[in-house]
Amino acid sequence: MRTKIRTKLIGVTSIILCISLLLSGFFTYYYVTRIIREQSIQDSLIKLSQNALQLRRIQEQTREIAEYIIVDSEIQNLIQQETPLDMEESYFHKLDVQERLKKFTALNDYIMNIVIIRSDGEVFSNKSGYAEYFSSYQEQPWFRQMRVPDSGMRFSVSHESYFVNRLHPAISYVVPYKRIGEEEPAAVNTLIIDIKYNQLVSTMEQSLGNYDRIMLLNRLGQTLYDSDKGEIPAQALQLPEDGQELPEWEENADYLNIYNRSMLEDWVQVAVISKDKLFAKLKSILVFYVLILTFSLILTLSLMLPFVSRMIRPLSRMVSAMRRVSEGDLSSQVSIKSGDELEILGDGFNRMVKQLQEHVQLSVENEEAKRDMQVKLLMAQINPHFIYNTLNSVIYLSHANRSSEAVDITRSLIGLLQESIHRGDHAFFSTLGEEIRIANRYIDIQAIRYPERFQVIWEIEEGLEQAQMPKMILQPIIENALFHGICSEYRTELGYIRISAQRADDSMELTIADNGKGMQPEQLQRLASMQGKQKSSSENQGIGLANIRERIHYHYGKHYDLTIASGPGQGTRVTVRIPLQPAKL
Repeated sequence: MRTKIRTKLIGVTSIILCISLLLSGFFTYYYVTRIIREQSIQDSLIKLSQNALQLRRIQEQTREIAEYIIVDSEIQNLIQQETPLDMEESYFHKLDVQERLKKFTALNDYIMNIVIIRSDGEVFSNKSGYAEYFSSYQEQPWFRQMRVPDSGMRFSVSHESYFVNRLHPAISYVVPYKRIGEEEPAAVNTLIIDIKYNQLVSTMEQSLGNYDRIMLLNRLGQTLYDSDKGEIPAQALQLPEDGQELPEWEENADYLNIYNRSMLEDWVQVAVISKDKLFAKLKSILVFYVLILTFSLILTLSLMLPFVSRMIRPLSRMVSAMRRVSEGDLSSQVSIKSGDELEILGDGFNRMVKQLQEHVQLSVENEEAKRDMQVKLLMAQINPHFIYNTLNSVIYLSHANRSSEAVDITRSLIGLLQESIHRGDHAFFSTLGEEIRIANRYIDIQAIRYPERFQVIWEIEEGLEQAQMPKMILQPIIENALFHGICSEYRTELGYIRISAQRADDSMELTIADNGKGMQPEQLQRLASMQGKQKSSSENQGIGLANIRERIHYHYGKHYDLTIASGPGQGTRVTVRIPLQPAKL
């Protein structure tokens, strides 16, 4: 199936436009995605740094408070007595330590409890009546983990601690220490500072709205804080392993993991960002871009269609003109005034068609002249052939001392020639009635030469006398019937020639049948192959028939023809079929 050039142009342009817009959209999307990701990472790093700054401040303040307490000689002297104290003295010492420790909790509202456990298990704190409870710290898992040698940890994991007469979550800062100047290795005291866990939570939750999940881990990977609400699958979280070099951020197919390790004791913040949420705005931008792409394509096609149609219109006119030329209309011309190559092409087409028209006209004229010469040549063959046979008859009669009959033949010949010789269109065509008159004159001539040897029977359908037909059709066939059929040998039987003319649909069939000696199959085949060929004098029988066949083919085409049916001793039947309409010259 052929595709119009306009469709091809629009299709190719649409494809190029779509590919260009898609590529630009892809690179824009990729570029914007990268910018958004990098910007989000930078923003997250800044926010995590801000969190880390606050957490580090809490860590540093807690450590400083612990150092103040440890180096406070008055507190240490009250805790560590050289001589045993009675119960009352011990009570007042503890009360004095309690008052001094309360100063630190009063100045730092994030501190819940400050506890000192002396090496012998005696407990001092900022609260009275909780000695036994604080002593139980030593049996809790979080505390035992802090006493592991070389752990390097000071801050515990989250646990519960009494504050304002009820349990609250807390993180404890634990420092084992010896009294300054103390040389006894076993005499190790333990300072415990309970920090409000909510203080840490409030710091972490300041930036929670920016992330899908945020965590705080200690150096062992234990969770100090986790905002997880079950929305993030476990495999999406990539936690650092112990000793692993930690990057600033990592990503997988669905999430971004951002890390911060700028706090004391290798605390690590892990923030998880869903790419779906991160690029949610970008998706709306992408939808908007698709709409722009569709609108641009429709707008481009709307603007292109008139332009392409205007550009293709000259080509369409030229194609239509070419089709008309291919159908034989050589008068087709195109008028293209585009001022470009199409105008040059149109002018070239017009010149080509004009030259082709002139060439065809010249060829037609040459062909008509050639065919006219051929017809004249064919007619020139008929007349000498007929005259040759007639003069033979005159010579025969003269030798037989039948001069009066020779004179009659000569007169008939003169009359026949007067009727058969015409100029113009009448040189090639006549009516059936005229052909019958010519044939009768010829029959009169031959009846003188061959008296009582043959009889001619006419059977002409009424109304066919005015039918047009090529000239000199009947006479040569009758001549062949006489000389090569009936009179070619002596016979006692009367010969007859039956000539009929009748309609057959839109044609006329002329039949000339004789009861002569007929022809052998070889002779019949030789006559059928004589068309267009000049034969020797021994084959004069075929000259007239071949001449008639060629003229019928020339005037009417090969659909109309002359046919011969014959057999030894069966006579010969010649049928001529021509149309009942004027023929071309």
